[in-house]
Amino acid sequence: MPSSTVVTPELLRASKQKIEARLQEAAAIANQYLSGHENIVSATGWAGQAGSTSLNTAGQIAHDLQQIMTGGNRLAHGLGQTATLMEHHEADSAHSLNGVFGGVQST
Repeated sequence: MPSSTVVTPELLRASKQKIEARLQEAAAIANQYLSGHENIVSATGWAGQAGSTSLNTAGQIAHDLQQIMTGGNRLAHGLGQTATLMEHHEADSAHSLNGVFGGVQST
């Protein structure tokens, strides 16, 4: 087991892409469920406590999905920004070191 994890801009971008793909899958599954639920409720004309509870559950799923999508998209966006910042810091550091050592190449 490695004792440390090396985080690179490439790893951050790959993680961002995976998060975005999984969010799309989750949204598709949840929306399919909600659509199916609406079809069942309207076809059977559920009423009373069971119908009300079922509609409340579907509403909670829709609400939770929206929160997950918002949080996941913020995370993915942040990973992308972090990758870009890492690359800029690396370039700035390389430029600064080049200035200090005068661009001397080691052999």
